[in-house]
Amino acid sequence: MKKLTVATLLLILTSAVSAHAQTNWMDLLTMSGNKVSAVQGATRIDIATAKAMHDEGRLFVDVQGFYEWKGSHIPGALLGASITEVELAEVADKNKEIVFYCDCDIGSDSCNLSPTASAKAASWGYSKIYYFTNYGEWIAAGFSTEKES
Repeated sequence: MKKLTVATLLLILTSAVSAHAQTNWMDLLTMSGNKVSAVQGATRIDIATAKAMHDEGRLFVDVQGFYEWKGSHIPGALLGASITEVELAEVADKNKEIVFYCDCDIGSDSCNLSPTASAKAASWGYSKIYYFTNYGEWIAAGFSTEKES
């Protein structure tokens, strides 16, 4: 009986790992033309909510490019332009609240940086994902920013 229980448990664990590995992050995106309108497993937030979450010490990940991050980013935000599953795991467990952001509400009509990063995190098993696409509004509101030298 013990062998049967162990074998059953291994089968269940193998199935769970396979199901996670098969999640395609692109399947989590809802598109409206060339723009992402929603991400399954993530919550789009406004600037006021983002500010409150920052004030509460949530992890922020800037998914713009290196030069944009170096020029201006939210204080304490990690550079995550092409963050991998391994890199994210080094800074956050799967139950930690993470806010991804970019400034895709200006410029290109097909820019989807923070929604894409959010979908990837969701496909990797993260469960408390938030994102916004309007870093310019953060700056316009007069909220603090920092630069790297």
